[in-house]
Amino acid sequence: MNKIPECLIHPISIKLIRQGHPWITADNFSNRFPRQSEFIVAMDDRKRPMALLIHDPNHKNVKARVWSTKYPFDREAQHFTAGIQARLDVAFEKRAQELALKERDNYYLVFGEADHLPGLFILKLKDRVLIQFFTSFWNRYKSIIQTTVQEVFPELTDENIWFQLRGETRELQKLPVNATDAGRRDEFHIQEFGLQYLIRLGSSYDHGLYTDMSSVRYVLKKFIKPESTVLNLYCYTGAFSLWAMKLGARQVTSVDLSPKYIEWLQQNLGLNPELNSAQHEALTMSAEEALVKLRNEEKKFDFIICDPPSSSSDGEKRTSAIKSYKDLISKMDKVLNPQGQMVIFLNTHQVSQQKYEKTIQDILGELKLNYKLSMRLSLGQDCPILKGFPEGNYLKGLVLEKI
Repeated sequence: MNKIPECLIHPISIKLIRQGHPWITADNFSNRFPRQSEFIVAMDDRKRPMALLIHDPNHKNVKARVWSTKYPFDREAQHFTAGIQARLDVAFEKRAQELALKERDNYYLVFGEADHLPGLFILKLKDRVLIQFFTSFWNRYKSIIQTTVQEVFPELTDENIWFQLRGETRELQKLPVNATDAGRRDEFHIQEFGLQYLIRLGSSYDHGLYTDMSSVRYVLKKFIKPESTVLNLYCYTGAFSLWAMKLGARQVTSVDLSPKYIEWLQQNLGLNPELNSAQHEALTMSAEEALVKLRNEEKKFDFIICDPPSSSSDGEKRTSAIKSYKDLISKMDKVLNPQGQMVIFLNTHQVSQQKYEKTIQDILGELKLNYKLSMRLSLGQDCPILKGFPEGNYLKGLVLEKI
């Protein structure tokens, strides 16, 4: 192996690495890393080696990620393949010990930086596996990753292995690609908490179910009572809606602006004949329009789920979720029963938990609404959180009870 380049890094990066943060972002230091180098040894301001980095010069924002802070770094690089395999094995064993995962076919085998495999996510979808690269660095190790997965799960055939490059912008995001046939499309069903869902691979960027929300869905069962009425805004393919119906909700209303996702929801509903479709209403419109419509119809709900995209566009302007909440909360309050609850989510690392809560409290105060915080929600189970890495702790949820 050639000598690994030793490069100074920004003083802020030095501080963050010492606090456990695994990213080197684009700056005047990282932009000078040798482009052809697979690895970089990060040097502090006194020119002391402090970390072995995996390098991605083509990534717009994250130029390198910490692989190891264990010296000597040339030895860590020489044994990199063995290190990948060892870390994968540890991550797989953790999931094998997680009893809660036995209630669903979908779970993360690897959750990136939190499993010390920066930028690498592996999702188990029944008898398929979706391997996601958030850095193109991992492309050169595809075969090693696939082989290690199949050694632990020998029932997985090559045809059931999928790869996906997750770019930092929508333009750079790629469709999942099958390991044996780049043109292949796949549709199949998986089970989560006794419910069936349609999964699509190879035909769209999203595959139809947000697994990082699975543990949250399970926790929320304590709030959805039999005979309750539930409103699910930004419903996507309806996982929260079907879960509420299974828990005994008397009436569920699902709202999404996308006809594609509403149709997908209806297909999911059809996969679960034990659910009474007459107790479900789907509205293809914006959340704001739906809330006005429901208020005009004098409909009320006991529980409202609001999970807007972190940033969305109506074709004329782009709005962030945090900025949209003043209008949304005002409208949700008007259709929420006394003692009812709303759970509001924010999916971004750019707003801290503290800032999110303060913003919501300020909105409630400005609107003169009385609510109490019943529970905080975050990633869990197969989606661990790495201390010192707020970017990995992107999911924030608040259950607010009307008083």
